[in-house]
Amino acid sequence: MDLIPMPHKVTLQDGLFLIDFNTSIVLDQVLNDNDFETGKLLQQELKKVIAITLPIKKVLESAGDLGKNCICFQYADMDGMQEAYQMMVRPNKIIITACSNRGFLYGASTLIQLCKISRGAIECVDIYDQPTYSNRGYMLDVSRGRVPTMASLKALVDRLALYKINQLQLYMENCLRLDGFEEIWSQTDPFYPEEILELDRYCYKRGIELVPCVATFGHLYDLLRSESFGKYREMDTGLGESFTWYHRMRQHIINVADPDSFTLIKGILDQYLPLFRSKKINICCDETFDLGKGKSASMAQKMSYAEMYHYYVNQLVEYLQHKGKEVMIWGDIVKNHPQHLGKLNTQVTCLNWYYDYGATEDTVKIFADKGLKQYVCPSVSGYSRLVNAYDMSFTNIRDMALLGRQFHAEGFLNTDWGDCGHINMPALSIPGMIYGAAQGWNVDDDRDFNTIDSAISLVEYGDPGQNLVGLLRELSHQDKIIFNDLAFFRDYKVYNQTYNDFGISLYEKSKDEMMLASQEDLKEAVIKCSAISISLKQDRFGSYADRQEEMFEYYLSARGVALMQELTLVIKKHEYRQDVQPLETPHELAGKLEYWLMDYCAAWRAGSRESELYRIKEFIGQICTILRKYEV
Repeated sequence: MDLIPMPHKVTLQDGLFLIDFNTSIVLDQVLNDNDFETGKLLQQELKKVIAITLPIKKVLESAGDLGKNCICFQYADMDGMQEAYQMMVRPNKIIITACSNRGFLYGASTLIQLCKISRGAIECVDIYDQPTYSNRGYMLDVSRGRVPTMASLKALVDRLALYKINQLQLYMENCLRLDGFEEIWSQTDPFYPEEILELDRYCYKRGIELVPCVATFGHLYDLLRSESFGKYREMDTGLGESFTWYHRMRQHIINVADPDSFTLIKGILDQYLPLFRSKKINICCDETFDLGKGKSASMAQKMSYAEMYHYYVNQLVEYLQHKGKEVMIWGDIVKNHPQHLGKLNTQVTCLNWYYDYGATEDTVKIFADKGLKQYVCPSVSGYSRLVNAYDMSFTNIRDMALLGRQFHAEGFLNTDWGDCGHINMPALSIPGMIYGAAQGWNVDDDRDFNTIDSAISLVEYGDPGQNLVGLLRELSHQDKIIFNDLAFFRDYKVYNQTYNDFGISLYEKSKDEMMLASQEDLKEAVIKCSAISISLKQDRFGSYADRQEEMFEYYLSARGVALMQELTLVIKKHEYRQDVQPLETPHELAGKLEYWLMDYCAAWRAGSRESELYRIKEFIGQICTILRKYEV
């Protein structure tokens, strides 16, 4: 079967249930408003497939014949398994049995997929299903360039719910209108508090817990570079320098030696907390690279790095615990100082992130050995590139899901970061989101990636040829030189920045990658991008009206990847004096980039606020200026 996630137990039976104009959705009389919302969701999703609006009824068990030719939601104890459901499909009836709102939602989600696959002629089957992980989350970065519209966020919530994800985190640094912090958010198209309240309510209706995710230690670029709050920063280096995406990511941690820093962060948290019904909160506290190197240096003479880290984090944790909150932090810093793990508040949940190939037992067992709570956190691998690295992402998701189960992780949180201005379009992350949902629900699903690609193509996109995700995966293979490499090139040419990261010049590293990329490979990638774009347009799924925005993002990404490879050829010839023959003159390529940019802006605005689109426009403008100067 092509279901995503794959149910834990499926037993095929003889016969078909045919959905027709006489079929109805029938709710058990004890079910509540949330179950009615699930009935409405089922109704609207089935209409998309078979163009029939099924009536929704609520009846007594004694109603007799009203229970035939129907989809029935029936309450049962389910042995206390809150998210479990059973489904029985017979020629005259479908029965979804559960003991909770989420159980009915997840049963309905599976039925929707069965209907999509069969176009309403559903094979008789018995399904019993329950999740591997009780906490199955998705984290979306909304602070590093792209701030979604409310409509696109609600569409995301609907999609998450249909794939049985029950937690959403929106990573925030600067994109909420907080009183007294106007100079921080005024340039970002931020959310109004009422929008978060509305989204929280919408998530609740869809069985999703909206968990606040707030930078409170590191990654405070806008806060700590402001006139009013710059006095709280640890490091005064880099003041007055031009913005770059790399600068945003580094050297912006708070001075933990100043008691007023703690007061400042408490004030920020106090404005966030009332907007969320969740008891959970992620206070981040990751990548605090410069702790003890600046204004807190005198403190560092008396305390180790790890002791300083725990001193500050535990204060925040205790403050939030007094308010009844369950605190999460990213686990990188505590994991890198294992000898001090015992100093962390034992009730904290460590979000154990690892985003690459090669996750091992040591990646996950360190927290289990110390008895600390953890979620395992892979990535959809879309940051700093135009097309998600699907091979790496799917491998990472699979490895972390298996390791998390082995070491009894309490949750599975898939992440979608926006480094480099969130250049990648949202639609490119959908396959990784879905595969993460599949693994978070059922780790026993060991289908190979080609089979998964086919299943996602059919279930999510209605692609009868089951090719779409495979084409996207092939497109990712053409991204030889990624956007991040070209960002480092721009920063060197325009701002004279080379960046030293743990003794490595990031500009020189990217330069080496560009110089080592062969002319043949780059030109072949351009040709393949064109062929992939043609295949996307020719297949039937490209004509579906309700997916036009997503399809446009796929076409746009194929063009963008090709242009980045063409740009690399021009740089190799004119900047690094290599013996290559670019496909376009610098002037011609600049024009193509500018046409692409106009389409990129249109796609951005279709699902995101203006936010920091201007930084992408500035980047392309600067690259085009460099190109035209090559011909002067």
